[in-house]
Amino acid sequence: MDSTYLLLFIIIILVVIGGFFLIIHRFLQSEKEKQNFELRLKYSENLLPSKLQAYERMALFLERIRPSFLIRNISASGNVENYEYLLIETIQKEFEHNLAQQIYIFPKTWEIILSAKNATQLLIKEAARSLDKQSPADNLQQEIIKSSLNEQSSPSTTALLYLQKDIQG
Repeated sequence: MDSTYLLLFIIIILVVIGGFFLIIHRFLQSEKEKQNFELRLKYSENLLPSKLQAYERMALFLERIRPSFLIRNISASGNVENYEYLLIETIQKEFEHNLAQQIYIFPKTWEIILSAKNATQLLIKEAARSLDKQSPADNLQQEIIKSSLNEQSSPSTTALLYLQKDIQG
């Protein structure tokens, strides 16, 4: 009978130790999940201001490349060829300055921003193509205004709407 009690005692001890380890394991797992949740929350809190800033910067970029803004803020001097180059270069530099913002913006929206930039540059090139390269830069300004008025909405406007949709959720 002694060996039976000993075996029963060992089994009870193993069950108690197993239960103890199971409880400890579940507790540690719960703590790990809690820490992961807190880290994700902290990451989100740090990411949100950067994301909002990226959207603000891209909205400003889209406003700055709007043809009406460009011709109002970049004086028409020289000839059509020089002015066209200056406008295209201004758009490109502004874009390159904001290039890093793409990591905070949804890929589809970034594509639309890129398309708006390209479409604006194309509008300028097409307006310049219709003129003599050596004519005064004022002629290009007038042609850009005419081209902009013919469009129902500027590429920047469409891209801004996507930015607004993204930020609103």
